[in-house]
Amino acid sequence: MDFQEHAHHHHHMREALVTALNERRPVDPTALRSDRHCPLGCWLHGEGARRWAGNHAFLGLLESHRDFHQQAGLVADQVNRGQWTEAQRSLRQGSPFAQALADLSAALRRMRATAGSLAA
Repeated sequence: MDFQEHAHHHHHMREALVTALNERRPVDPTALRSDRHCPLGCWLHGEGARRWAGNHAFLGLLESHRDFHQQAGLVADQVNRGQWTEAQRSLRQGSPFAQALADLSAALRRMRATAGSLAA
């Protein structure tokens, strides 16, 4: 499992939201809101759950990932409603979305460290 790659993937989701906002084009909030369809979500709800269920780092990652996708869906809703100013605000540093992305990145780092220490 490449946790760093999954962090990059979720940062890319942020950039896709920024691009959609700048280009004033709609995005699929249902796809963004679901924490089960991205590669990390598939792992978390599949192999990861079978291997790591009950592990604190895993449970923290599961929660952070869910929160990130909920916030991404909210931003997508704003973009789709044409709430440009609100969407811009939602993507700024310090917003709930930005905090959810930072929390997810930290949870991925903790999980990587946990997996590394148990594999050694």
